[in-house]
Amino acid sequence: MSALPNGHSARRLIEAVRKLEDSLNSAGLPRFVARLPVCWLSWHYCRVLDNKIARIRRIAGKFEKWRASILSISKEAAAQMEMMDVDRSMRTDIEFTKNAMWELRGYCIDVGRMFDQLGYQSARLKRRQEAFLKILEQSCESASGMQRALDAHDDAVLAFLRAEQLRERAEAIVAATATATATAAAPATATPVTSA
Repeated sequence: MSALPNGHSARRLIEAVRKLEDSLNSAGLPRFVARLPVCWLSWHYCRVLDNKIARIRRIAGKFEKWRASILSISKEAAAQMEMMDVDRSMRTDIEFTKNAMWELRGYCIDVGRMFDQLGYQSARLKRRQEAFLKILEQSCESASGMQRALDAHDDAVLAFLRAEQLRERAEAIVAATATATATAAAPATATPVTSA
């Protein structure tokens, strides 16, 4: 699947398409024929955006499923302990994915600017770009929701562990106090001395 161009490659692409269009114009071809490379480029980016939209939708769906799983696990005390993001690697991965999606957003905007600079308007491309930006925003919101669910889950697990630790300490103190009290209260029994 082709990637969206970044700022530098978009500028090179604009220059190449303009050169091609100028050479087709100077060869005496009609203007609409000289614009065909721009039309093809627009069609190509529509296809790229269609593929990206489908892929980002799948990612957003996974975030929603994982968030639902985290929320359901958070309700089960035994399962809570099994899934704790101690090293925060899951959150880091989610944040990396969100940043990558925001970069794609920037590239999509660059593509729009590129076509504006070429003087080309395409309703189809604009619709694709709007859909792509919308799904990116929804995906980032799903990712943020998953991060919030992870935070809430881990906070609940830590609170449970702290309460459990306090309970165990209290039980240990009660047991130690009971043992000390029992030892102090026991009558000292004298050992009979036997003469040899």
